[in-house]
Amino acid sequence: MNALILNTKSELTKLILKKKYIVLTILCALIGFIFIASSALIAKISGGNVIVKNNIIMSMLRIVTEVLIPLIVFMSVTDLFSAEAQDDTLKALLLRPLSRFKVMTSKSLASFLLSGICALIVFCICIVLQFVFIGATTHDAGIYLLSYLIDLIPITGLVAMAVLINMLAKSPTLSMLLCIVVYVFFKYMNIFVSNFGQMFFTAYSQWHKLWIGSHLPIGSLASKCGILFGSVLILYTLSYIIFDKRDY
Repeated sequence: MNALILNTKSELTKLILKKKYIVLTILCALIGFIFIASSALIAKISGGNVIVKNNIIMSMLRIVTEVLIPLIVFMSVTDLFSAEAQDDTLKALLLRPLSRFKVMTSKSLASFLLSGICALIVFCICIVLQFVFIGATTHDAGIYLLSYLIDLIPITGLVAMAVLINMLAKSPTLSMLLCIVVYVFFKYMNIFVSNFGQMFFTAYSQWHKLWIGSHLPIGSLASKCGILFGSVLILYTLSYIIFDKRDY
């Protein structure tokens, strides 16, 4: 267990040191700043007659879960698997006294933790923006934070999906492209085939709606949990089988 924790920390450190993840997080926070600043400006110019939706925290949650986090997951998993395999740094890691399962798990955990860290950074920035521009109290901050944390749970499915794609596609460019295409395809399948997209975990980016103020029956919640965790188990198992047999 100590070896897994230490290697996860090492993989996470490698990702954090890459500036592109910081840039993505800053850009996402900048969108929130523009959104709330323009809303406050419109309200001031109109003398309060025009009120724009000003809950920046929850408005940004959708952008975070559907755009920012998927991009970070796909990029980080590609960096840790396909890119390292291409650079032969993965081969050096496999020579260490660490099982392949722990290597793959530590890299997957690092990707998940990085996405969580970026989401929480955006959340903290949005809390500050909400208070500065609107002067709203933060008595609902706990509910907002819980919503962000709950929406991180389905990200495990994205990580598992990205890992499997990286096992199948050796090129970093191809892996990244396939991750985006597959995600978009399943994410927006509902537009073309009604209710079919709900059978895939990619439809659960707004998972907090199931648990906070939800009136869905227990059976429906259980089925959605089963789809998510069943998908993660199948995808991760397939990834490990390929990873364990591959000669790097």
